[in-house]
Amino acid sequence: MRQPTSILVVALLTLAGPAAAAPSTAGTSGAQFLKLGAGARAGAMADAFTAIADDAFAAYYNPAGLARLKGSQFGGAHSALFQGVSYQSLAFVVPFGRAEGRERIETDSNKHALGLSIYYLGVGEIERRSGDSTLPVGTFNSADTAYALSYSHAPNDRLSFGVTGKYVSQSIDTYRGSAMAADLGVLYRVNPHTEKPITLGAAIRHIGNRIGYVASQTDPLPTTAVLGAAAALTKGFTLDLDVGKARDGDPYVALGGEGRRTLSEGVGGAFRAGYTSSRRDNGGLAGVTAGGGLSFNRANFDFAWIPFGTLGDAFRFSLLVKF
Repeated sequence: MRQPTSILVVALLTLAGPAAAAPSTAGTSGAQFLKLGAGARAGAMADAFTAIADDAFAAYYNPAGLARLKGSQFGGAHSALFQGVSYQSLAFVVPFGRAEGRERIETDSNKHALGLSIYYLGVGEIERRSGDSTLPVGTFNSADTAYALSYSHAPNDRLSFGVTGKYVSQSIDTYRGSAMAADLGVLYRVNPHTEKPITLGAAIRHIGNRIGYVASQTDPLPTTAVLGAAAALTKGFTLDLDVGKARDGDPYVALGGEGRRTLSEGVGGAFRAGYTSSRRDNGGLAGVTAGGGLSFNRANFDFAWIPFGTLGDAFRFSLLVKF
């Protein structure tokens, strides 16, 4: 029987949740990589992004925000985790159906949007062992992937809805598993077109059937419900507060802040920080996040530092291009 100890490392890092005082349901969901987030901007804000959701990576956090984009966007993110594990995400969004006439004057976004996204967690060259031997007998790979199609509709300038359908696939060596899943989201702008806008958001992520490598041994997906509120406290500074609950974890609170400033014509800078209670028991600085970004006309480059306590630090980089 194959018992690679490295699989334990992969399981620990993808759980990315409390190591102590864990709920009785901890570890009872499959496809844990679905919890790993997307862009570096949101990552630096402790993934508190449900009510902001204003770039291509909203496809992950709250697809309702996609119809609010003023133009097409492409985003790519790379996360360097630990133990040689990497995680990538790609998102491409095309908004369309802009209002005409008086309605166009009163609104600042489109009516519809379509988005395509891919999420990939890969681990290569895992040593294979047979029995209790300490000598490896070759290596194998592990890969988790999700392919997603999103649609968003904004019936008016305050309210928007979004839905995402996903095909989730997992593989370890010669074993395979797959599932279908969906995300639902809603976004409500309380006072659009003001200097200090307030936005409310809600999302349910990873609703779907069970997944596993053996048909008789499957687990439910890590379905997560999140409520969020975002407010621009001053010009250029925004806070987002998320309250969420995953089926295999305790309720958590995540708070993220972003400050933006124009550095020169066509160039801007941003500083971000956040805290999430979902990793509070991992020790060290787990739960604290920080990062920054630079924008050059239609391109944004962002960076995030995401400590996981005793598991190590993760670093997330992303590039967002606006068309």
